[in-house]
Amino acid sequence: MSYEILPHPADVRFRATGPTLDAAFAAVVDAFADLSEGAGEDGQRHEIRIESEDGEALLFDFLAKLVLLQELEECAVSRAETVDIEERGEGYALVSTVRAGPIEEALFDIKSPTYSQMVVEERDGEWVLEATLDI
Repeated sequence: MSYEILPHPADVRFRATGPTLDAAFAAVVDAFADLSEGAGEDGQRHEIRIESEDGEALLFDFLAKLVLLQELEECAVSRAETVDIEERGEGYALVSTVRAGPIEEALFDIKSPTYSQMVVEERDGEWVLEATLDI
């Protein structure tokens, strides 16, 4: 699993990839943690459960939950311990355990995900997720 930061004129954008959809979503957490500059101690576990109608909505909702974790729980997201995604007849269900720690310094302010240029697709046997975050 991996990710890369992509150029964007005003916000931040990244591409996460993985051999499975689960692995690509785990890479999303790595990208989010790197962008927010808060990864450090990760002694806390937070479970995220989402049901969404399609892959783009699943990615948007997942990123929104990561933002809320940092805003409401006041913890810095560091990595995904597990990500399990089940494709259902009319969408997806995701269950993930995310590791986080206390916020020790001000985080880079990620306000919310956007649907702008969002990508969730399988290319040549690899899942590719691209997202833009409003800052």
